[in-house]
Amino acid sequence: MRRYLKSSITITLLTIVFTGLLSFEAILPYQTEAIVDAEDFSEKPGSDLAENDLVEDGILTEEEPIVVDEDAKIVYLTFDDGPSPNVTSRILDILNEYDIRATFFVIGNLAERYPDILLRISQEEHLIGNHTYTHNYHHIYSNPQNFIDELKHTDSVLASILGEDYTPKFVRFPGGSFGKKLQPFRQAIEEAGYINIDWNVLSGDAEANRISPQKQLSRLQETLQNKKQAIVLMHDSNTKDTTVEALPSIIDYLISQSYVFKTLEDYGL
Repeated sequence: MRRYLKSSITITLLTIVFTGLLSFEAILPYQTEAIVDAEDFSEKPGSDLAENDLVEDGILTEEEPIVVDEDAKIVYLTFDDGPSPNVTSRILDILNEYDIRATFFVIGNLAERYPDILLRISQEEHLIGNHTYTHNYHHIYSNPQNFIDELKHTDSVLASILGEDYTPKFVRFPGGSFGKKLQPFRQAIEEAGYINIDWNVLSGDAEANRISPQKQLSRLQETLQNKKQAIVLMHDSNTKDTTVEALPSIIDYLISQSYVFKTLEDYGL
């Protein structure tokens, strides 16, 4: 009898222990570390878990939408009459320090003379435009065909130096394309497939060879007038040393006025 009771107690105890182990196993996770594959969570027919739910739960991420500030003020720094060994390189140094891209309207015969500077302009991702081959008013404004011929000549020069990196597109008239007299020239430019770009802001460095940096900043402030898109006329010919001196203060002022710097490649966009 005692042996029977002892056996029954033993069996009962073993049953309790075995049942407890099964219950304990039931509350354990099946794996301690889950491996999440985005494909496993894609919405399939009959699935109750949609991708949007996963985004909200932080399992998947969405790319942030690109927000375009339609109220942004844009400034395009443009430099005419180069390249020159004395001024252009120093302007490029300043632009590089500020990490700013600009547009250079170059004269063809100077590009031939200083191809290394032209290459640097291109390599530092500035835009290069066509400012005729000679910049000789009497010749280029004698008739529209002379103007077109000079542009084509300059295009050939630039392509020979820059190769495929140069696509002829933007033109600036020496002295600007303003006025009824130049209407036939503007029409000829358009028919030839070019885009003519003048300016609406001045630094005043065209008024004499050595306009002081203070005067240049003042002229810029006078003509800027909080314009939404500001195309600033400056020069990088050899006689424009004071433009180099004025450039940092001009850039600092434009930054203080919340302008974004771009090349004319983005004009109107």
